[in-house]
Amino acid sequence: MTMRIVYLHTHPQNREIENLISDILSNFNSSENQVFEIQYIDFKLYKISSLVKFRRFLKENKIDVIHTYDYVDAYYSLKAAWGLNVKVLLSCYSYYDNLMGRPKRMFKKVLSRVDAVIFPTEVQKNRFVSKYENNSSKFFKLFHAFSTERLDNYIFKSVRDEFFIDDYRYLIGTLGDFSPKHDLMNILKMVKKLRKSGRNFTCVISGGLNEKDDAYFDECKYYYLIQGLENYVTYVGDRKDTNNYLSQLDAFVYHSDDESVALSVIEAMTMGINVVVNDDEMIKEITYNGKYATLYKTKDAVDFAEKTRDILNNLEDYKIIAETVKEECRDIFSIKRHISGLMEIYTKINNNN
Repeated sequence: MTMRIVYLHTHPQNREIENLISDILSNFNSSENQVFEIQYIDFKLYKISSLVKFRRFLKENKIDVIHTYDYVDAYYSLKAAWGLNVKVLLSCYSYYDNLMGRPKRMFKKVLSRVDAVIFPTEVQKNRFVSKYENNSSKFFKLFHAFSTERLDNYIFKSVRDEFFIDDYRYLIGTLGDFSPKHDLMNILKMVKKLRKSGRNFTCVISGGLNEKDDAYFDECKYYYLIQGLENYVTYVGDRKDTNNYLSQLDAFVYHSDDESVALSVIEAMTMGINVVVNDDEMIKEITYNGKYATLYKTKDAVDFAEKTRDILNNLEDYKIIAETVKEECRDIFSIKRHISGLMEIYTKINNNN
């Protein structure tokens, strides 16, 4: 059955979702289905005139499915599609536990009214099933995905040259904003332990600074200074060239607390980088219980340092392992497999008239 599908995303600051939609559109079989992209510049959905315009677009193009990636987009899509035979889906990349007031009411209404909710991990899906029992039949799990063409299409720019890092130093690094859920403090504690091993290394930290997490950033900065880590840690800012950045690391280190999915861990695995990450349930799922990454005990800086040191001490062997991981993960998290999964979900909900 031919379907007409709209991919709607009005939050361009979320680069991972922007890239995912771009990958989907680039790899979709247009001979079988017709796809449209609606970006933030096209519709400000909270305006009545935009909702009317969007509804007209849905009718004129005989849209079957609206796929959203934010609950606010889904909320207004439901309004625009009211009374039409259009299915609305939400891909949910957050737990939204901190919503209050009107946003919380909007989110609960979206969960009850959309035709399907797609989660990037089974861990997140199960948590929502236990919390919102009435909606469980329309909950689906589908891994996030990456296009190999995009992963490999980057311009090399030396991180070592950019930040004056000596060639004799191992380069380890992480991605993630300065928030408690990424617990960069745990990485700093690992660095403190790792430097005692006598290894020459630099840990490059890439991530954004959120105003609401200023206190946590100050806490990390104080620890960094008081422990004398200046020669071992370099903050490289929020980088848009993540593929270039990841490709130069000898090891990718990460800590996750209460995330629905750690996209940077998946990206590092698909780039062929050795990954050291904590043994959180979600992390176990995306690494296939440690098959594709080295797991350390959560919050255990000593174990974290020992696992990282083992990779640096046996780097040539681990590089061979990382290449095998890269091949297998590029299949598991491939955009074509993701699109196939999407089509199964679209077909199922369209058959539930």
